[in-house]
Amino acid sequence: MKKILFFAGAAMSALALGACSGNNCSSYNACSGPGTCNLDKDKVYTGVLPAADADGIRYTLKLDYDDDKNFMEGGYDLLETYIVGDSVSATGYKDAGSVRSEGDFTVMKGDGANSGKTYIKLVQDPGESSKGSDSGHLYFLVESDSTLVMVNAELQESTIPGLNYTLKIVK
Repeated sequence: MKKILFFAGAAMSALALGACSGNNCSSYNACSGPGTCNLDKDKVYTGVLPAADADGIRYTLKLDYDDDKNFMEGGYDLLETYIVGDSVSATGYKDAGSVRSEGDFTVMKGDGANSGKTYIKLVQDPGESSKGSDSGHLYFLVESDSTLVMVNAELQESTIPGLNYTLKIVK
């Protein structure tokens, strides 16, 4: 009985390790190296973006890629924390309030002038989001494996000099 369990376990391991052999992994799946796959792919990005009515908004965006959809869609959780100047705080800023939104995201390929670029579209689920969160879609340019840049609905980056719309990977 022990031998049967051992061979069954070995066969399952071989199948799992072989799933990414031959470099079959795209940049959106969870292979971390030759012969290894991690089918739970979460990424967390953060950054402080400009705000009209605060000193900035700290975005913390968690993307949970679905392995059964070839890592081209999944669920997201976004926390937007408004920050304002505070001369008493060690950082010079304090949190003035937060809103949270959840929903689904899709990885999209650009076309026309954006051909060859990859974008992420966030679609909010209003039932799972806090009051005051933006109910519109958000779009991000995938600048690299570790950097997202917020763009508008036409997939264009901000043209205003000095404004930073970049989120960097944390995890």
